[in-house]
Amino acid sequence: DDATLSHKALAERVGMSASSVWRRLKDFEAAGVIRERVTLLDPARLGLDICVIIHVNVVHQQSDARRDFQQWVDRTDEIVQCYSVTGQFDYTLVVRARSVAELELFLKDRLLEHPSVGQTSTHLVLQQHKGVDRLPV
Repeated sequence: DDATLSHKALAERVGMSASSVWRRLKDFEAAGVIRERVTLLDPARLGLDICVIIHVNVVHQQSDARRDFQQWVDRTDEIVQCYSVTGQFDYTLVVRARSVAELELFLKDRLLEHPSVGQTSTHLVLQQHKGVDRLPV
């Protein structure tokens, strides 16, 4: 829950030595259990008040179209999450923007202009009721 804890403080909480905790954390990092350590920021306090969920279908199902789209997503800062999904659409995106005008520019000038993008459906998030970044382990 708190990545800022020192190894010593963490060791005290879990009843281990600091060196054992350090080794365990290094093992978790090497195994990919711990992917990275980040500071979680409040989007609203950064002016990113607009949150939308966008469902996207790619034009073609060939791997080239999917790869091009996924590479574009990786380079696009406004897209904070992207999932390949089953069902009516191919992808679900979570996008953050500062304003409706900024969102409109993103949609019209960037997303809908991408050659791999076919159909989209955009849903404005009114309120987030749950947003957990901790895994239930």
